[in-house]
Amino acid sequence: MPEIDFVGRRATSANGRFALLWRDRHWAEGQAVTGRYLLIDGDAVLLDERMARPQDGKVADDGTFVLNDAGDDPGLSGTFRAFRSDGGVIVSRDYSANLLNNGLSDDGRLAVCQTANAPGSPDSSVLSVFDLVARTETANWTAESGWAASYEFPEGGTRIRMVRPDRPSLDYSIDGEFIDRRLWLRDEVVRGSLYVIRKALAEGEAVTGLTHEDLRRGAKRAIADGDRRLVGEAWRLLGEIEEAAADPPAALAAYERALAADPKVGVARRAGALRRALAR
Repeated sequence: MPEIDFVGRRATSANGRFALLWRDRHWAEGQAVTGRYLLIDGDAVLLDERMARPQDGKVADDGTFVLNDAGDDPGLSGTFRAFRSDGGVIVSRDYSANLLNNGLSDDGRLAVCQTANAPGSPDSSVLSVFDLVARTETANWTAESGWAASYEFPEGGTRIRMVRPDRPSLDYSIDGEFIDRRLWLRDEVVRGSLYVIRKALAEGEAVTGLTHEDLRRGAKRAIADGDRRLVGEAWRLLGEIEEAAADPPAALAAYERALAADPKVGVARRAGALRRALAR
């Protein structure tokens, strides 16, 4: 790589040919310095350009590259940009939300951009999928599993793989179908996620593939984790699981534990009804 007067972040293409360098806007000698990015091919600097606030660069094997531009607007906003190796713009998409991260396939054909929460905005927490060959945004959806740390693009160009630290990677179709939904549900239930356990209980085994025993173990995991703010809700949920499994005595016992942990957990009437029914 040639010597360059530059301090910043770097991404390298999978084949090792291209390097993308970028630096966010910063202060030097009391003045704001606009962001900068460079594209390097071996020993040659192909591009040395300015951008308001470049972030999260990626570069493909053909030199196609992407950057999130946080811009100058102090509000929730950002622009996703994709470029050819000659600097030509492939896609530029403005959002009324801050940009969280992005992804780019090794062959430079597909890209994604994830936004952060932006209450009231249609761009809040969406994942946009871009066909960089057609130069179009092909889909825009919210991932049920939440945000990913990074993205992979399996061969065939029909899936987006959400990579998450210490969690299974999850595949979605390009148009947002959650292909690995059952894998996600099971993993979250095993970890004691009350939100997902409740969702799975409502949807039923035919949809989720999870039995009452699976959900019971998940609720008990949440109880064992000992979060005081949630233990009453966890006992309540266990009671609801026991009711769904047609075990009223176990349900009543769980509801009583829920009320002992949090008198305002909202099951006093239900516990009373079960108590009277069991006393008959």
